[in-house]
Amino acid sequence: MTQDSNSQIVIDLAHQGDSQAQYKLGLMYELGMGIDKDLNQAFAWYQKSADQEYAKAQYNLGIFYALAKGVEKDIEQSKYWVKKAHENGYSGSGSSIF
Repeated sequence: MTQDSNSQIVIDLAHQGDSQAQYKLGLMYELGMGIDKDLNQAFAWYQKSADQEYAKAQYNLGIFYALAKGVEKDIEQSKYWVKKAHENGYSGSGSSIF
């Protein structure tokens, strides 16, 4: 499979509501992997995934809120999402950002 076909599979699954694919699409937008970099789109896809309890997306939302990436800085929202990620078993880098 080529990079383009892998990207299209992720995009299709994300649009179908797959939380892991939504996270991956957010990552693709955040890093510009096979798609134009767009922090607003990255945030939106992380939000969709996080709302379905996908811990990695919850953690990334927390980071986005802390660093004002694609959204206004909001430390309370950042703490909320990082805590949710921890509750769902994801510890990120293993250390707290607060």
